[in-house]
Amino acid sequence: MKRVLAAAVAAAALATPTPAQAATPDPVKALKSQFVPGHGVKVSELNRSMDKKKPTALRVTGAFEFGTSGVVASDVILRGSFLKPSEKINFRAVTVGRKTYIQSEAFEKTLPEGKTWLRMGDASRASGTFHPLDIFRPAQLKGLLSHAKSSTGGLYQGTLTAKQTSKLSGLYFGPSVDYRLSVDSTGLPSRFFTGVKSSSSADTVDTRYSDWGHKVTIKAPPEELVASSEELSDEAIDEMLEELQIIPNEALAPR
Repeated sequence: MKRVLAAAVAAAALATPTPAQAATPDPVKALKSQFVPGHGVKVSELNRSMDKKKPTALRVTGAFEFGTSGVVASDVILRGSFLKPSEKINFRAVTVGRKTYIQSEAFEKTLPEGKTWLRMGDASRASGTFHPLDIFRPAQLKGLLSHAKSSTGGLYQGTLTAKQTSKLSGLYFGPSVDYRLSVDSTGLPSRFFTGVKSSSSADTVDTRYSDWGHKVTIKAPPEELVASSEELSDEAIDEMLEELQIIPNEALAPR
């Protein structure tokens, strides 16, 4: 009888299905699921450039708004310095569609009377971060993941050659890029780090993402408060860029 009972217990154990392991979430699929008009994500980013001549530290905080195929607008505040108290950077950048607007006390005196915003040239798409790659673009995110040397515990990391980076971004990019991308349990990015080294500098960008799917509506500033860059002289624009200590056309024109 004992042998019969033992055999029955063993058979029951073998017949009991083993719990299936949870499938690893697909970050690209998770990202696309967030492309809902009127919703978006918050970002907090630290950009460091340890240039031998002029090191910089820049903090970017704000939000991105999605449409049905990706980011359609962004509203970010950029604050930082060149590691000297007298050289502070503080301005707001709003991008809607292909237009970028910037606002800063540093150049208000240069704008026409009654204007508080400057509209820059056309951008390819709303953005406001400084990574060599744009993970809000599904194709670039997919390419980044495909080159990862390891992907355990929701962490993808690896190194992209200059050729790989250029192929993914569509832009020429010189040095290789080290990267780490962390995703949460649903596959959505929670942190993205990129590092680029050259003979004269070492640049890093570290971004955290939060409040995926929160409601957000980003609008262009009222037209009566906006001056176009075409209205200003080259000298006035040069003066503003000098005040900001960076080149907004490159920093804000997205890829």
